[in-house]
Amino acid sequence: MFNINLNNILYVKGFLMSKIFTYVRNNQNNLKYTQEQKESIDKYIKKQNITVFKDIEINIGTPSEERNILELLKNCEKNSTIIVSNLNVFGRSIETILEIVKFLLANKIRIIIVEQNLDLLDDKDMLTQMILGVISMTVSLEKDLMSLRTKEALTAKKLDGISLGKPKGTIQKSKFDLQRDKIEELLGVGLSVRKISKLLGYNNHIGLNNYVKKRKIKINLNKQKDDK
Repeated sequence: MFNINLNNILYVKGFLMSKIFTYVRNNQNNLKYTQEQKESIDKYIKKQNITVFKDIEINIGTPSEERNILELLKNCEKNSTIIVSNLNVFGRSIETILEIVKFLLANKIRIIIVEQNLDLLDDKDMLTQMILGVISMTVSLEKDLMSLRTKEALTAKKLDGISLGKPKGTIQKSKFDLQRDKIEELLGVGLSVRKISKLLGYNNHIGLNNYVKKRKIKINLNKQKDDK
């Protein structure tokens, strides 16, 4: 009998001599969340008697730091296994999580998710494909639910008598603002909106016409003439 430790080989079926990594999403703003990940992974490793090649910790505490997840992708090797506590360590939206998971699997990186009790072998494995299909459906469902929540919230506000959108009479910024002085000058000498539009290089005079009407430019110019 050969006295050989086959833990890594037997545990990572299909990946001969696969290196095993662990990944913890380190959040300095939520140390409890970080600690819970470590405890979950440590418990799993001890139970399965696994030898870990490398522990990866990446600081992601704010939305602007989400891109730090790329460090994980750089650290993992092809034909290796990564152990995480939960799917949510890959991102803060199902769409992002799915994108990262698919990338890892496409690079022959097996993913073990402890808390969800998932073992994603590779993107060719039928069970893995089924799980990814369910996650993809969840992405679509999440978008639909978000749309419904928005519509229902707007409806509730309307029923409560709260007016939606910008206050009546609010004037937004316009591309015509840059040439307003020129527009007023040309209107002042009697040129039509259509001619001004051509002269200033605008494709359509309708937008300029609406701009002039909403800001009452012609009316104000006529008032100035009357005052004189």
